[in-house]
Amino acid sequence: MNRRDYLLAGATLGTAGLAGCSFLAAAEAPPPDVPKQRLEDGGWTRTDQSSETVFDRSYGPVSVEAVSSTVQYVDEQLQERVASRTLDQVQTALSVFFATRVDFSPNLDNLPAGVGRKELLAEVRTNARDSFEQQMEAQGLTDIEKTGEGTIDIDTGETAETVELSAVYPFEGISFDVTENEAVEIPASDIDISAMFAVWHHGDFVIISGGAYPAQNFEQVVENDLSDGITVTVDVDLGLQPETYRTEVRNLVTGVQ
Repeated sequence: MNRRDYLLAGATLGTAGLAGCSFLAAAEAPPPDVPKQRLEDGGWTRTDQSSETVFDRSYGPVSVEAVSSTVQYVDEQLQERVASRTLDQVQTALSVFFATRVDFSPNLDNLPAGVGRKELLAEVRTNARDSFEQQMEAQGLTDIEKTGEGTIDIDTGETAETVELSAVYPFEGISFDVTENEAVEIPASDIDISAMFAVWHHGDFVIISGGAYPAQNFEQVVENDLSDGITVTVDVDLGLQPETYRTEVRNLVTGVQ
C-alpha cells in the first residue's frame, strides 16, 4: 500500500489487535452512537463498520466475554480539497475518526463484587493504545511517540482518559509537467501528524474513540531551472489548519455514546 494512503484504507483503530474466541454474532454487537450531524456538517464519510471478538477471560469463578463494534470515517471534504490543490496527485485522507463500542457478558455492572472490573478496563486501555499504534505503523507512519495523557469531558457526563500521540507522514513528493520534456518537482518532505484516543465506561459497556489529523500545514516554495534562461517558481500551500482539525476530532470524540 502506498504510504500516502496511510489511513484511507480504513484501519481498525482502537481494537484491531484484540483477538480471541468468537462468542457473539455481529448482530449482537451494536455499533457506537456517533454524532452523525457533526460528521455530516464536517464533510466526513463512513468508510467501514465491523464487529469482532475482543477476549474471553476468567476471573476466579466468573468468566467474562467481550465483543467490539467499530465504525470508521474519513474527512472526505478535506481529502477533496487537498486533491484539488495538488491537481489530483495527492488523494490522501489526512484526517480520520473512529469509534468502538466494547460489550461485555456479563456486563461490567453485573460482575459480582466488581470481580475483574479494574483488570478488564486496564486491558481495554492497554490494547487500545497498542493496536492504534500498530495500525498507524501498518499504514506507513513513522516515529510514533506518546506525547501525553489527560482527560476529556464527554457530552454524556463521563470523564474519559486520553492518550496523545505524534507521528510523521512521509510525503513522497509530486511532479507537474510544464512542457513536453520538462517537469516541476516538489520534493519529498515529512508532515507531522497528531493523534489522540479516549477510553471511558458508558452504561454497561466501554467506548474507545479518537482520530488522526495533520499537525502542520504543508507549504513549499520551489524553484526549478527549465533551461539556462528560464526558472519556474512554484508556491505550494495545502491550506491545512491543524488547530481546526484538532478541535473537530475532539468534539467528535466527546459526542460518542
